[in-house]
Amino acid sequence: MILLLGGTAETVPISRALVDAGFSVLLSMETSMMLRESLPQIVKRRSGPLDAQGMASVITENKIIAVVDATHPYAALASHNAWHASRMTGVPYFAYERLPSITDAPDICRAVDHDHAARIACSFGTPILLTIGSRHLAPYVGRARSNSIPVIARVSRNPQSIKLCREAGLGPSQILTADGPFSVSENSATIKLNRIGVLVTKDSGDAGGVPAKISAARDAGCRIVVVSRPARPCSGFGSISELLRALRFSLESNVSERFQRLTP
Repeated sequence: MILLLGGTAETVPISRALVDAGFSVLLSMETSMMLRESLPQIVKRRSGPLDAQGMASVITENKIIAVVDATHPYAALASHNAWHASRMTGVPYFAYERLPSITDAPDICRAVDHDHAARIACSFGTPILLTIGSRHLAPYVGRARSNSIPVIARVSRNPQSIKLCREAGLGPSQILTADGPFSVSENSATIKLNRIGVLVTKDSGDAGGVPAKISAARDAGCRIVVVSRPARPCSGFGSISELLRALRFSLESNVSERFQRLTP
């Protein structure tokens, strides 16, 4: 059985590819969120956060033969936990890495982390649109408030996201709830309606709707602040076919090696 760590748009396509290749799959996600597409019925599911030891237990209890990490590009902790769990249990680890969408340009300001991004975004003194999710809002809210800069966060439409927004200090009028990805026209409407001057985004790839956000921001003359991707435990595969090919090769090599050791 393959342990697939998911929660992104690629979760269902990767699970289908694994099932089509003849593998049984256990999908693990931090939450019990609904996926946009239907999983193959044969795929088993579990939900809830796991540290490295917890993941190692899941691997052992379910006789997992490989870990496939398809978590979000910014879910660094989950990836590091998966990497360490695979080392603890001796099973191979494979990562799918969504390709970046943003290339360097004069209108792109890159930040090493959210604190850095907040400093850059507030330096322009114009209304800020945060499209970074709901987990790292506090640095932006605090700095914007101290500089009397309007800030709005667009987050997914679920109670936990709204709760995190309120905990970060945002009021109801500062929270936009909607589920993306969004088109250029949808992003443009949000920017225009709120007189946004600075867009803050992650480089979450095409599947995260990043190209449309960048296009809309450029059309409106916005400054663009990009939070750089955190370091991952190892490089990943940029396509599902490459990942599947590497997985097969690794598992077949392990079987061959074990057979040779058993042969007198």
